[in-house]
Amino acid sequence: MNEEFWLLDVCSGSEGLLLKLYSENSKTFLEKVLKVPFYGYLISSDPERVVYELRDSRLIDSAWVEDWLIPPHYRSSVKVVVFRTYELSRLRYVLKVGVSKGLKHVNDFPNPVVEALFNAGLVPMTKVEVSGGDVKPLRWDPTYSDPELDIVRIYVEGGLYVAEANGSVGRFNNVKDLAKYVVSTKYDVGITDSELYVRLLEEEPTIASSARIWFTGGAFRAGEYFEWCRRSYIPPSLMGNVTIGKVITTMEGLEARKRKYVIDGSTRRVEYFRDMTNLILQDRGGVIYSPKPGLYWNVCQVDFRSLYPNIIVRFNISGETVDVPECGKVVKLEWAPHTVCMDWEGVVPVSIAELVRLKTLYEELYKSTGLEVYEVRRAAVKWVLVASFGYLGYRNSLFGSVMAHEVVTSTSRYLMGVARRAVESMGYRVIHALVDSLFVEGVATVDECCRVAGVISNTTGFDTKVESHYIWLYIPNTVKGSRGVANRYYGKLSSGGMKLKGITCVRSDTPPIIREAQMRALEELAIANTEAEMVEAVLRAHEVLRRYRRKLMCGDFEDYELLITKSYGGGRRSYVKPPKYVLEGKPPYTLYAGVGGLTQYSGQSLKNRVDVYYYLRLLDRVASELPPPTYT
Repeated sequence: MNEEFWLLDVCSGSEGLLLKLYSENSKTFLEKVLKVPFYGYLISSDPERVVYELRDSRLIDSAWVEDWLIPPHYRSSVKVVVFRTYELSRLRYVLKVGVSKGLKHVNDFPNPVVEALFNAGLVPMTKVEVSGGDVKPLRWDPTYSDPELDIVRIYVEGGLYVAEANGSVGRFNNVKDLAKYVVSTKYDVGITDSELYVRLLEEEPTIASSARIWFTGGAFRAGEYFEWCRRSYIPPSLMGNVTIGKVITTMEGLEARKRKYVIDGSTRRVEYFRDMTNLILQDRGGVIYSPKPGLYWNVCQVDFRSLYPNIIVRFNISGETVDVPECGKVVKLEWAPHTVCMDWEGVVPVSIAELVRLKTLYEELYKSTGLEVYEVRRAAVKWVLVASFGYLGYRNSLFGSVMAHEVVTSTSRYLMGVARRAVESMGYRVIHALVDSLFVEGVATVDECCRVAGVISNTTGFDTKVESHYIWLYIPNTVKGSRGVANRYYGKLSSGGMKLKGITCVRSDTPPIIREAQMRALEELAIANTEAEMVEAVLRAHEVLRRYRRKLMCGDFEDYELLITKSYGGGRRSYVKPPKYVLEGKPPYTLYAGVGGLTQYSGQSLKNRVDVYYYLRLLDRVASELPPPTYT
């Protein structure tokens, strides 16, 4: 009898892959062993002899020689010994012995389990059909829902430990109480970051078994992890604290495996020598204005849709396609210092083309249905697309190079220039530009904003969207100086509500009392729809901050309102001396500002122990992000 199951996880076992399955119909879990082939890859000066010895050893099922293309541009080939076995332990043993005898192990990435799933067409977090001893993958459609599972998501917010589970939210002052709460229930999926997971294990070792599956790469939403598993074939057992970069690199590695591209760690593409003038002109990022601070009315924000990924796909930009010495069809972009070869499709554009399509699809599905699952998946895909560009210029990227990175950024600068000139020809003024966004003043309605976006799309040939239309937009001053900060602004949307970027209240390390003070002040500004109303609103907003100053000075606060949550990436062994709280405490760091600096919060009352002036200075910073009281 055939039955459908969710393929929740996959682990390596002594007899093959151990599939962890879940039936939504019967609400039962099942483990099933599946025998699949694993492949090893070795390079030798005498490949035929290696094949003979491998066959003679009886450690493997089969061995043969294939021609594989080698980096950096994959135009020449090498003989590679490929062998197959059905036991992962034997694969590792043979590779270890081969390396000890001077053979070169290649294609050690992605993980053999991931490659086995890819070859079998088994995608984690999708459905399979089980019939006797057979497991058959079922077609996955992006419109399908996620599995219905009991999920706990654990993170730190406002100085408190938070556990979200099945629609309820628990908040705790210490790890001990948090651990007690988590182990009181058996979950299907647990989500947290690696530092907090270690703290929980130290407090309560049974935490590991309180969930069938743990994701410890950060407190992302479950649907985001599920989508990354589907796109990369990485099962949850290997996802752990995998970075977004590892997800895109795995996707690229699987594409390379299909093409028989050798991955051997020597794929670095050396940047040629250039003079200082060339570096200054070309080795730059995207367009980022230093905007003039102030209040602007009727502002239209137009965004290019996935600009960098679309540039990569449109112009076939990948490490192995840029500045290729021997190429039949060469494209020289007039705005870029490099050439792109069009003789073959690059690994990077092929890997992300489907992601670009999915991001648009999920946006449309969310807009038409309102179902959160599509917004979560859109966010997951967006993270990978962002990483795809970042890794393009990363020195250890398998399929990136500085030259490819420069082609993308120079193209984006060119397109933003074309867009700005098109907008200005319509009689509008561009007040700010930020990588792939244009802020245009004097656009009275959303319909007018849509027309501006349409002109930009038609002029550049790249799709755009109306990101926001503001009744008013405020760009604060820098802390020291007369210019605005590129990624710090806020405004009232014509659709209702406020949009906040980069200001104090959206920072994760802002104490709750400071966040509350700024949000209350912004609520006063949000009342204003005209310049006359704004004058009064600004005065009320500053009065709000004065009330909070008095609260602090009088000690009218609760402990939790002063707590500061921080992370510290350097660690104890960083070459930069860590802060005192890192040396004395454990992550995640829940702190307060004491007379001796930031101090780990122990749960004792903070009355008469805090540096009130630290918090008053934060309020001063909040005040500096508002229009001045003298605004007219």
